[in-house]
Amino acid sequence: MKHCATFLMIALVPLLLGMSKKPGYSITFHSQGSDMDLPKTNFPFELEGKKVLLHIVPEFSQQNIAAFYPFPSETGNGNGVTLQLDFRGKSSLEMVTRTKRGEFMLAMVNGQPVDYVAIDQAVLDGIITIWSGVPDTVIASMDKKFPRIKPGGAPSMSDKMEMLPTTKKEKKKALEDSKRKPEKESGKPVIKSLGGATDPALPSAPVSNQIPLEGGASPAPVTPAGSAPKVQR
Repeated sequence: MKHCATFLMIALVPLLLGMSKKPGYSITFHSQGSDMDLPKTNFPFELEGKKVLLHIVPEFSQQNIAAFYPFPSETGNGNGVTLQLDFRGKSSLEMVTRTKRGEFMLAMVNGQPVDYVAIDQAVLDGIITIWSGVPDTVIASMDKKFPRIKPGGAPSMSDKMEMLPTTKKEKKKALEDSKRKPEKESGKPVIKSLGGATDPALPSAPVSNQIPLEGGASPAPVTPAGSAPKVQR
């Protein structure tokens, strides 16, 4: 595990931080590769006691965020964050969850593995959650760039249809609009779970296992024995 994590940090940090120099942070999601891929396109990692290959190039990243909602991690390890992806990110999330059922997807923040999911069904609404490991500094940086998800959903660039901000100009406008408009609704946004249930106060506990950072102790699993963590939306 330590060998894989060390390799991962050396190989990925320059790439991931270079993807988006302005924010000064990276949030990336890496799907599972295979032995048939070119060796230089994957990196090894250990998940649930299995050695797997993961794609170095992420399926989507912080560049595909349209809005977000942070919350305290139940484990005490930083923050969790629910991400509403833009059109490109939403399409990528749907594609990977349609074609890679039964496989893993790893979430990384600043090149550090923080969470993962086992894909068990397609995610169609472009919403995905990281349950822990997001530092306060990253949340502060995101607040400067993206609006927060509010009751009623993420911001739309059209009054007549759902059209999430995708370009840099649209995302900037959405952030400015969210700061100008008075809050008309109270309460927390509704975060949907995989089964379609809703909880306006966010789920009470994370479903996916926490991946320890390099040199950290392995935590006890938070999912029932024999069950895999599910994709969270």
